Amino acid sequence: MAEAIAKVGIISCSGEEIPEGTIARQAVRRVLEGLRPQQSVTICLPLFLEGEEGERRFARQHPTITVDGCSKLCAKQGTEKYSGRVSASLVVSDILGERAKSCHRSIRCADQADEEAVWLVAERVAVEVDALAALQPQAESGQTPAAAACGACGGPPPNGKLIVGGKSVTIDGLPLIFAHLKNKGLQPGSGSANTLLQTVKIYHALEPDQEAGYQDALVAAYQTYCGHTLQPRIQG
Repeated sequence: MAEAIAKVGIISCSGEEIPEGTIARQAVRRVLEGLRPQQSVTICLPLFLEGEEGERRFARQHPTITVDGCSKLCAKQGTEKYSGRVSASLVVSDILGERAKSCHRSIRCADQADEEAVWLVAERVAVEVDALAALQPQAESGQTPAAAACGACGGPPPNGKLIVGGKSVTIDGLPLIFAHLKNKGLQPGSGSANTLLQTVKIYHALEPDQEAGYQDALVAAYQTYCGHTLQPRIQG
């Protein structure tokens, strides 16, 4: 039986006040979904800082890269506070230098400069993933990559799918996001809509015209997760 690939965890900055934070998240998504999908998983910083033990345990037991937007190093410091020293720390502002000045805070305003910046950072992250993966022993025979890497937001999970506008989309770590919000006391129903949407938007970029569709799908999925039956809408 083929050996599973050892995974590398990546924790992205979650700040939105500067372009570098948005670039960090987009670059990590590009690594996870396109450049190194078999070698990496993401660890959700907000869940990590809230005390999600699965996230913290993964960072303690596996090589982990933090990608911070700026020199405040929020991702690195938070990770090292709860899980120990990170294997690599990247800072978007250091990687891009003056290039960052022409980038935008919001993906809605993204142009060629933003696209090039995301690729530069993503490729730098991929280099670190390769270097760390090469140092790791393969997972035990018979163990799947998903089983070998149990980071809570390691993705995409098999049951993290939504149907939005007739299309299937995958939200990285959606079951763990639901579990976290349920533990925090979020009740299912229409009142959960904004909290669900804002939490998911941290790592799943959305355009404004997509938000209503995602919000409805998230509310329905969260109600199902919590074991509540959806009530039909009354017409009239």
